[in-house]
Amino acid sequence: MKKQLIYLNLVLITLFISCKNKEEVQPVEEVKANTFDVIVDLKIEKDDELILFYKDPSIAYFDAKNTVYNGVKGKPESQQVTFSIPEGVLPNDIRFDISSNKEQNPITINSITLSFEGRVFKIEQKDILKYFTPNDFIKFDESTGTTSFIKKGEDFDPYFLTKEVIYPQIEMVRGVKM
Repeated sequence: MKKQLIYLNLVLITLFISCKNKEEVQPVEEVKANTFDVIVDLKIEKDDELILFYKDPSIAYFDAKNTVYNGVKGKPESQQVTFSIPEGVLPNDIRFDISSNKEQNPITINSITLSFEGRVFKIEQKDILKYFTPNDFIKFDESTGTTSFIKKGEDFDPYFLTKEVIYPQIEMVRGVKM
């Protein structure tokens, strides 16, 4: 009887100690970087590298230092490509280089969305030319959102520049006057 009592006490003490030392594991909350994002919903059939150039008020011209590159795997259905401008940078202008692949098929742009801290401005396909100007390497069909490429010898640099009408929208998304 005495042995059973000692054994029972040892079991209870062990249980008490092991339960007391159990650390409660808290779920890890994923923290999203606080970045200004440009999300392009598009259909791109061949692998490519898309580039977003950005300026803030301290920069006069687009340059290679202020860019976000995004490698894209081509596929037959639409996909979203997100360009996250580095944390702490609030752009006042952007330039979207839609292709680096000279052999790229026409690309369909469904929408372009600007997003920061819950503020969002979405440009639908039908309004792309209202806010962006294609350069000489692009033939843009406004009715379908299709971007075809114009070859000029060995040169290939298709991109869209913003129009002034987008600046108030960028300012709204930034949440800060430019």
